[in-house]
Amino acid sequence: MDHLRSGQVNNYPQPIALNLGLAYTVKLEDRKTNLIWLPFEYTGLAYIDMGQLVNVHPYYRGVIIEEIELSRGSDLHKPQTEEAFIKAIFLKSLEFHQLLQNGKYAELQGSSPDFLAKMLYIADWLRYYNSAITIGASKRLG
Repeated sequence: MDHLRSGQVNNYPQPIALNLGLAYTVKLEDRKTNLIWLPFEYTGLAYIDMGQLVNVHPYYRGVIIEEIELSRGSDLHKPQTEEAFIKAIFLKSLEFHQLLQNGKYAELQGSSPDFLAKMLYIADWLRYYNSAITIGASKRLG
């Protein structure tokens, strides 16, 4: 997220590929919401930047699920382990199941197991993205 906030990644107004197309990102017209999604069925994360605070919601089949918060406020700046993220998505998958049952998101034709599987793919990609290092530093030798 820091790459998006600092402007290192210019993702407005067109989506751009990250990691050679493993994921995509775009900043929406409100200039506060960044979407990061995997290249299938428009499923990923929505980062809503509130200035000093960032709220993270799931982005599932092209819709931001604002009723479910994966991270709120300054939690994004605290060290969060992969296990904590996975625990959160498992717990939130029950909330998502209830939202599907209530009919608000019935048009998505989704399911809680599908949501959970795709969020686990996001966790895999985040592990890869956060472990990548820059090759070819700006120092010149010689």
